Amino acid sequence: MNRRSVFVFFVLVFFCIPAVSVLSAEKLDIEHPIKNPKKYTEKEKCDNCGMNMNKWARTRYEFQTSKGTFHTCSIHCVAVMGMKLKEEPKNVKAAEYLHPENMLDAEKAFFVVGSTAPGTMTTKSKIAFPSKREAEGFAAKYGGIVTNFEGALSEAKKGVNVGHNH
Repeated sequence: MNRRSVFVFFVLVFFCIPAVSVLSAEKLDIEHPIKNPKKYTEKEKCDNCGMNMNKWARTRYEFQTSKGTFHTCSIHCVAVMGMKLKEEPKNVKAAEYLHPENMLDAEKAFFVVGSTAPGTMTTKSKIAFPSKREAEGFAAKYGGIVTNFEGALSEAKKGVNVGHNH
């Protein structure tokens, strides 16, 4: 193989194949935000940005720091609050995307990053599932990659504009 062939190969692998997988993913037909939500949580507003926690129930989080217990509408707001509080969140619970009444231990959950599901506070969604099988099935249908909480939080931190309050 000559250099040009190698270059063309890498262009195809890194640019075309991911684009095809995103283009082939189905459009998500799940209501998010939820227009007329039932009460998923007693906490009405995100502790970071103030958004309605029940409308954004599919992507809500609860976590603790030495400064107390916090509730956010998204993993983006978890990342921002961690930076504001100068402390990593502990005992993180994430809403199960397809069943937002269920809160999952984030360390045991599986996350799909970058599917056709709309993001909350970001364009790149990061949504939680209770099993690897469910996450992989969702990603196969709607695109995205399956990762753990650390991977999803790392991706959220990349998207945080340091000078931005939310």
